[in-house]
Amino acid sequence: MEHFAIGMVSFVLSILFVLAYLAGFQVRRLGAWSKREEGPKDRVGFFVLVMAVVGFAVGSFAQPLWNKGVECRAAGQALATCMFLPK
Repeated sequence: MEHFAIGMVSFVLSILFVLAYLAGFQVRRLGAWSKREEGPKDRVGFFVLVMAVVGFAVGSFAQPLWNKGVECRAAGQALATCMFLPK
């Protein structure tokens, strides 16, 4: 399939989505703590799993574009021209 591939970008985005969720969760905890309110009651394990799956899916759709960019650079072509203009 030309619009879906599993590779490095899939795994990197999976990790980045999880880290973004955890950072947002900590910001919400800090905000609640600073106002002396009760903290968020998220099921963190569930959301970490969901964000990892979503990040993996997004990364799998971005991987072919990444591969195409790597091929363009290896061929010495202009990156934007090679990636966005069909041959």
